Amino acid sequence: MSEATEIDDFGAALRTAFRRFKQEEAVIRADYTNKVEAGLAPIGLNIESMLERPTRRFLIDPMLRALDWDPDDPHSVKEEFRSWDENEERLYFDYLGLNRRGAPTLLVEAKGVDSVAPRPPRAPNVSRADMALLISKALSDLKAGVTPSAVLAQWMEWLGDLRTYVCSIDLVKRTYLRRVVITSGSWLIIFADPVTAFVDGGAPAPSGIHCCTSVEEIVEYHGDIYRLLARRRLIDTLPLTLTLGEALQLLDPPALTNAYRGVVVATRISGGVRGEYPTRAIYPAMILISGDRAFAVVDYNAKPAEEPRDAAGLSAFLSQLANRGQTFEERVLAAFGRTDLTPLPVEQYPITIREPEIADRFASVPGSTAALVAAPPLRPQLVRQTGERNAEHEYLVITGQARFYKAESPFGSPCDFHSFPTARTRGCASEVGGFDRVANSFTISNDPQHCEHDDLRGMRSERCQLDRIESHLCCRACLFHNICWQPGDVPRLPCAT
Repeated sequence: MSEATEIDDFGAALRTAFRRFKQEEAVIRADYTNKVEAGLAPIGLNIESMLERPTRRFLIDPMLRALDWDPDDPHSVKEEFRSWDENEERLYFDYLGLNRRGAPTLLVEAKGVDSVAPRPPRAPNVSRADMALLISKALSDLKAGVTPSAVLAQWMEWLGDLRTYVCSIDLVKRTYLRRVVITSGSWLIIFADPVTAFVDGGAPAPSGIHCCTSVEEIVEYHGDIYRLLARRRLIDTLPLTLTLGEALQLLDPPALTNAYRGVVVATRISGGVRGEYPTRAIYPAMILISGDRAFAVVDYNAKPAEEPRDAAGLSAFLSQLANRGQTFEERVLAAFGRTDLTPLPVEQYPITIREPEIADRFASVPGSTAALVAAPPLRPQLVRQTGERNAEHEYLVITGQARFYKAESPFGSPCDFHSFPTARTRGCASEVGGFDRVANSFTISNDPQHCEHDDLRGMRSERCQLDRIESHLCCRACLFHNICWQPGDVPRLPCAT
């Protein structure tokens, strides 16, 4: 779908929302009038409070959905999101739009449809251009602590609230905040540079404050609103995993530079409440590199291979997965006309291709806890959450030339620590053995691929690629052994001799 079509659809969605709200509004106003005339209106009830929730439901929610910010998807939008200001006072964001890493990207403050638009005290409503100038001056006064006179006192309070909200977001996550919006549905104001508008000193440029003073202007300028607020224009919405059909629409065959094999690992908890256990579906994948991005083309349309609980069935599973993976790989490369691409070893996967991380960008203070903990070396990011909705335990694992990350048997000398009873006798058992009710443990005591050494768990914590999937996988049965453990580290392993 072209952006022009998306903009047309957004305009149509707005018109539908306004039409439905007008019908609802008429019913609410009539109900309020009847209550007042009959003397049945509760104390404190007013028409503005009665219209606040319908405004959100019938106007603001549909507007956000049409911009691909879905209030029903908690991975996309948090409603009534809680935060705290510098005085530890609790704050509530009406809507907080998140990027794929959960960082705040869009902040929306909702007001009732009857809420007054920005204007000077004792003055008529102003044009959209004058409104931007008015808000710019008011923000300058607010940040300077000057007693304002340019705008209604109600609006100084609302702008102060927005400033508090923006300042409550920590410095690192604040860099991801792209837009702040305040709207009643009957008027709308977009701050295109929130940090400049609410945090930096001085008056923000009026050109960065986009105003619509009426429903008619919101509809008239819907294209501008779309370009300012559409989710895909503010964040990277390209999915990590694609079906082959989706990939052929999205990726340009000549732009593909390298390929790697991989799998998508989807774990679910099954069984009765008292006998829960994880089950695991494995989908073959081809990871294609285009520019500085990795896209996983996944065989979602075929029945997945089920990893066996019993390690004795691992050999047959690996054979089945290899056959399916080879068939799918040939299909993918033929469809792109790139049979010249040969999967590269996992060791050649670029360190620079990784999910953006929201982390502390500042040097730790000497003597602090963070400064005392050695920073782990940067390693390739070979395991990533797929980012699919409601898929907490679904991961892409990049395996290079291999078909799977787990070997049928570990290499090296025999080891006592595959067994929980033996490890317990030796005083280093990690926890009660057995097949756990958790999604990140898929080996059991006495499996050749299982490890019960608790000290090793501590050593793995900052280096293991697979810890979110395989908390007890023996490192010598893992594809990533040589990536996680450098030659100088190997003698530290309990199975090194």
